[in-house]
Amino acid sequence: MMKVIVDKPRPDFRVFFDLLFGQGRNVDSEGDAYPVFSREWRDLYFKDREGDEPKVEIYAEIGNPLEFEVESKSVRLEELSALYLFLFCGDSISKGGIDLGVDAVNQLKIKYSGELLRAENSIWHNSNENNPYPNIA
Repeated sequence: MMKVIVDKPRPDFRVFFDLLFGQGRNVDSEGDAYPVFSREWRDLYFKDREGDEPKVEIYAEIGNPLEFEVESKSVRLEELSALYLFLFCGDSISKGGIDLGVDAVNQLKIKYSGELLRAENSIWHNSNENNPYPNIA
């Protein structure tokens, strides 16, 4: 399990689909992102319907709504989800109770550079109240 302390609004949860699985994937998801473009969600679950990778869960700690736990049976999915959450809106990141320093974060950024680029280019960053589904023409 990894933990991220956030200090800014979170990304549209659908950015994680592009980050983890690639654009246009059929992803099963649940959570409390309401409305769908919310940047204040506290609980997410997603799993790629097209592959056999395990689920990912991201949820705020009870009693500490700014501390998020990230869990998956896949080390890759867990690290990538926590890393992106940290880079987008985090103050700190830890793995197994040990804070990750600048060097460890930079190593993860190099390791997952392709996935992070996919997230950076995600159309879901453009969602808002007036355009909750920017992929629909």
